[in-house]
Amino acid sequence: MDVGQGDCTFIVTPKNKTILIDGGGSTGSDFDVGESTLLPYILDRGYKKIDLMFISHFDQDHIGGLFTILKELKVNRVCISKQEENSQNYKKFLEIVEEKDIPVSTVKIGDKIKIEKSLYFDILWPKEEQIEENKINNNAIVMKLNYNNFSCLFTGDIEKVAEDKIVNLYKDKSVLESDILKVAHHGSKTSTTEEFLKLVNPKICLIGVGKNNLFGHPSSEVIERIEKSNVKVYRTDINGEINIIIDKRGKYKIESIY
Repeated sequence: MDVGQGDCTFIVTPKNKTILIDGGGSTGSDFDVGESTLLPYILDRGYKKIDLMFISHFDQDHIGGLFTILKELKVNRVCISKQEENSQNYKKFLEIVEEKDIPVSTVKIGDKIKIEKSLYFDILWPKEEQIEENKINNNAIVMKLNYNNFSCLFTGDIEKVAEDKIVNLYKDKSVLESDILKVAHHGSKTSTTEEFLKLVNPKICLIGVGKNNLFGHPSSEVIERIEKSNVKVYRTDINGEINIIIDKRGKYKIESIY
């Protein structure tokens, strides 16, 4: 989804279950992306509940839009990673889920979240022992969506320090290899190392990023690195909403709104 400078993915499964991964959110602005963009988007498509919500981490540009969804729609389950930094966003989240009695699961490396037949998520990060450097970003959930022969890797806002550890964990296996990579940290130069990109070996890269953002995302170095690998890049600041339609054989097609 195009939520400006932030990340958000909305998934509808073959059996019409809804999955929401992050929800965007503006920093230093009164604009409520949840109320103005995310909630209308979901309701316009005829959905009034979220079966499963993943919060990769609690930075504003990932969770900001989710507060409205948690308050206004029925949410059956939320998955988060272990939190050791008690941020204001995390406190606010705990208040809402307690008030609404929403079940929360803490996921970690090695977990498998089964959704339907041939559709599941493998949780590839974080470990129990947390990275101390930039804790919120580097202990974000990294997970792989598997559906028949299709796969997509979601990376939150992990940086090089986490990517290096993930590369060392999986370098001798094909675990990371995915058709589509949701590029970490909005294409920041702190992420998407050559080694990580090589192991994932995607055909498509997706970048959630706002037009003319203050951070200079995505980094020209990262774009160059991706394109050098002959990978097609779709980014929300240029392509707008990016729709991916996957059939039961795992074949997919991509449509962008702009």
